[in-house]
Amino acid sequence: MFRAVRRLLLGLFLIAAASAVLVMGDRSGERGGAAATAGAPAPRIAVVQISSIDSMNTGRDGAIERLEAAGYSRARGTTFDLFNAEGDIGTLNQIAAQVCSASPPYDLVISLSTVGTQAVMRANKRGIPQVFGLVASPPGIGIPLGPWTEGSTRPTNVAGIGTLQPAEVLFDAMRSCAPGVRRVGCVWNPAEPNAEASVKLGRTVCAKLGIELLEANGSNVNEVASAADGVIARGIDCFWILADTNVIAAAKPVIERCRRAGVPVITNFPNMAAMGAAINYGADYHAMGVSTGAIAELVLGGCPPRDVPCENFVPISLWLNHDGFGKDWTRQAALEEHAERIYEGAGAPKLRTVEQPVAPDSVLALLAARQKTAASTAPAARMPVISLISYNRSPNFEECYRGFMDELPKLGMVDGTNCRVVLRDAQLDIGTLNTIVTATAEERPDVVVPFTTPALQATIRRIRDRPVVFSLVASGVAAGAGTSNEDHLPNVTGAQTSSDVALMARIVKEALPTARRVGTVFAPGETNSVFNRDELAVELRKVGIELVSAGADRPTELPEAADGVVAQGIQAMVQISDNSSGTGFATIVKAADRAGIPVLAFTPGAMRAGATLAVSRDFEDVGRLSARLVVRVLKGEQTARIPFTWPDRTELLVNPARMAKYRVVLPAERMKGARTMTESTGAKP
Repeated sequence: MFRAVRRLLLGLFLIAAASAVLVMGDRSGERGGAAATAGAPAPRIAVVQISSIDSMNTGRDGAIERLEAAGYSRARGTTFDLFNAEGDIGTLNQIAAQVCSASPPYDLVISLSTVGTQAVMRANKRGIPQVFGLVASPPGIGIPLGPWTEGSTRPTNVAGIGTLQPAEVLFDAMRSCAPGVRRVGCVWNPAEPNAEASVKLGRTVCAKLGIELLEANGSNVNEVASAADGVIARGIDCFWILADTNVIAAAKPVIERCRRAGVPVITNFPNMAAMGAAINYGADYHAMGVSTGAIAELVLGGCPPRDVPCENFVPISLWLNHDGFGKDWTRQAALEEHAERIYEGAGAPKLRTVEQPVAPDSVLALLAARQKTAASTAPAARMPVISLISYNRSPNFEECYRGFMDELPKLGMVDGTNCRVVLRDAQLDIGTLNTIVTATAEERPDVVVPFTTPALQATIRRIRDRPVVFSLVASGVAAGAGTSNEDHLPNVTGAQTSSDVALMARIVKEALPTARRVGTVFAPGETNSVFNRDELAVELRKVGIELVSAGADRPTELPEAADGVVAQGIQAMVQISDNSSGTGFATIVKAADRAGIPVLAFTPGAMRAGATLAVSRDFEDVGRLSARLVVRVLKGEQTARIPFTWPDRTELLVNPARMAKYRVVLPAERMKGARTMTESTGAKP
């Protein structure tokens, strides 16, 4: 009965032995990958997974372990950005779009699971090299098995392996222990190609064994549990958990339901033995992750993805839980002989080590050939990584970023030569921002530089073991990074951009001596925006002017908020600086123009959008100051001893044409230091 199983295990053993010979010299401490050799920049790798189920995490870890063993390690500068959709398809598509449009582009994207691979393939318009893993049926998503050929539906930038679970071996093992099983139930999601491939294989096997397969559908975790109840109620003898993302996520409650009903469970996932499933014959997800990492190693080393054949490759593992056996089930010595882990009672499981193959023979052959031709070079010296996080690429950010990047080379830090600067932008989305911060924490760069208050707040919630140097933040104290500029979180320092609201209040009084009420739009969800609004209100009250405000957290909310403010009889808009208004400032100007009142602001970008005058910090100077702080930290200075700081210089920017239009006049003494800016050119010719 187990002749087929023994043949399969023997074959795996022989492949493992051959693999050991081929990769004997392929250990991490002894050599670097081609991209990790001297003079070559360390690669940036994105890893995209659909959820945090054990099999997915285990496969991810195996892939990264293989790459680090091949010399693509964090210690040598390789960046691993980990993205996890936590089971949400909308989030997955957003992640895929973000990864595939990142600037600079990633050197490689590793996609895990069928839906994860589909999402990345759809978003990957640039043709970034992509290696997929944990995909049950590549043909089901347009990737035929075998070598790439002209006219193939497989993109030339994509490589990977198929991992169709061994249903026949599992059902043979079940029948050996329980010959009386006649009805087996399962739940699957018709929208998942991997689930469809698995259930089709199960149907064939059950028909061959004379077993009736009772099926039900579930498109999410809650539906899976309810569908399982329905299948159990139909009088099944056993329940099968197959390769379906939602079913795997619901495994624990499904197994508990089956246990209460006295229905044994078989699965294609070895680790489910710990949950109480009886026979768990399926893929070793760590070994499959290692195989995925081996293909990634090839691609990073210069092998075109199209040159790697796509094959089914499933290193299998068997875990048993005798407590999950049915009443009439009998143990089988042949099964126990091959089981890696056996659970019984409350004690620790019996363990047996089985060495799994590294990769398909075709991949091993390519690796061996690469080893023979690879030049022997010294490993590249590790370059420090400076990770920049932007909440929104507003005009203020662009000026600050320009100053930062201009200053770094002057301080001896040249991107791509003796340091790596990585920029990620959340595009004004808090969920994306949190994903970026989580990935940055996993990457462990040498310095993290969050631009804007939301980015700083997200960073300090997650990152406490890396130096953080913030920039473009109104107040580090208001953001929660400290109780004063000197007493702050030990890993945090930075350059503040607090607006000179006291000077603005005086200028408003000088420019509009009869003004009694002015308005502004602020973002209630941004700490920096509320801080700026409140500080401005205090200073305006000192000169006898009331500040009227309305909330708008996103640029799309600005038109209504701006119209609402100007309708309250104000004499001018005095627009504070925040992420929302920085992106949609022209909307505020249009509302003010319709009401026939000027707009006074705090940024150069506002002048380009039509402000009449601005009391502005020099944002490029803020960026330069942040760069100097970063270099101080890289040279060993402790962030805890560096106070929060801000630039000394404040500029008065004026648009003479708009000043004339709205009869705004400033004293000659005030105008002496003013810099002229126009909407068309941004600066005086």
